[in-house]
Amino acid sequence: MKTSAELLSVARAMEERSAERYRELAEAFEASCNNPDTAEAFAELADIEERHAADFPASVGPRPETVPWGEDDPEIADPDAVHYLMYPWHAFDLALRHEHETLALFSALAEKSPHPEVKAEAARLVEREKGHIVTMQTRRDELPVPPDDWDDDDDDPNWEAGD
Repeated sequence: MKTSAELLSVARAMEERSAERYRELAEAFEASCNNPDTAEAFAELADIEERHAADFPASVGPRPETVPWGEDDPEIADPDAVHYLMYPWHAFDLALRHEHETLALFSALAEKSPHPEVKAEAARLVEREKGHIVTMQTRRDELPVPPDDWDDDDDDPNWEAGD
């Protein structure tokens, strides 16, 4: 990235893609997992990420077709970290981990970019992400911590339909 506008458009795209992913998870947890509490947590996360995206000025420009890190976007929930029995606490803990990864990305840009304009904007994004981390951690810590056996299922899914 060579300009602050390019960095901001990528940062906004990250927030938008994150909101989309959390919305997809909310729908899946509602429709397929029969886990309405966690569905609600993912819907809340989608709303939060949509507000984060809306915080960027309109002058940022269009959403880029691709981001420099491809599908390994630090703001997007890792599908391997999602379990159909997870609690709302887990959803916010997952979001908190992704906010930390995003903070690390912007911190690296602030330190290593050869472009002074990008370094300065990345430093502002670092401060922004620190606020996002506080939000996610506060929200997670308001929720009950799941029991140690939260993922035990006495009635595992039956994938052998029709037997």
